[in-house]
Amino acid sequence: MQQTDLRQERKYCARLGWALTLTMICAIVWQVGLMGLMLAGRLAGGMSTYMLLALVGYYLPALPLSYWLCRRIPVTAPVRRPLTVRLLVRWFVIGIGLMWVGSLTGSWLNDLVYQVAHLETVDLVTETFNEMPMAVVLLGACVLGPLCEELLFRGLLAGRLTRYGQKPAAFVSALLFGLYHANLSQFFYAFLLGLLLAYAYFYTGKLKTSVVLHMLFNFYGSFIVFLLPEDGVLPVLYGLSWPVLTIVGAVLLVRGRTRQVWEHGPCEPSMWVVFGSVGMTLAIILCFVQTATMYVF
Repeated sequence: MQQTDLRQERKYCARLGWALTLTMICAIVWQVGLMGLMLAGRLAGGMSTYMLLALVGYYLPALPLSYWLCRRIPVTAPVRRPLTVRLLVRWFVIGIGLMWVGSLTGSWLNDLVYQVAHLETVDLVTETFNEMPMAVVLLGACVLGPLCEELLFRGLLAGRLTRYGQKPAAFVSALLFGLYHANLSQFFYAFLLGLLLAYAYFYTGKLKTSVVLHMLFNFYGSFIVFLLPEDGVLPVLYGLSWPVLTIVGAVLLVRGRTRQVWEHGPCEPSMWVVFGSVGMTLAIILCFVQTATMYVF
């Protein structure tokens, strides 16, 4: 393990923080601009067009700038292992279980916050998805969203944080991924899925692995409900599939814990180095501010 230049490492982590901050600022500016156009009646297609353009605009200007900003951060060469169908199915089942447990936890805590604040309980995430047309959910939430989020959180953040080891990199990138969603309903399952997606990316050394998994998770969790009839046995089976897959996923996770492979990085891991910079601190503050606004406005 090489001698760590703390000053240089803080600069690297600050750049990663500024990249995430830049992404959030671009998203806010883009969203406000679109809202202004829609209110002025200059956005054809109404809410559907707004939602789709909002998803695209979150990342379109920010991703190239973020990669350019972090271009000088050294990247540890990944160890490439083959991706098999068995591995993909295994990670998918485990991920569905993590989604369900994390979603239940987040929903419970979200309801608790509303009760403590004496406010009417609102699930903005569910309401937003219910308002989205099927095509917008498929293209935005199941294709563009996973692709861009994997480029940012696994390709950029986790990939460069492997300097401190894959475990710290997975934890930090998953934490930021959860905070980036800016609501309690999604934080816990986004964090848990972030750990799994980072592991899948590190294990195979290929970003397309986490992209495909992310698309499958979003498809199963948000789009498949559009394909189910309102009544009948299929909605019941779909509802039962979540606890069943959670049990199977827990068994797979426990049985496979000794076979997990985590590579060490060339630098000594230090959370103070990672988070002790203006860029990273500002990114986290912005995430908390956005989360707080969900309960104020």
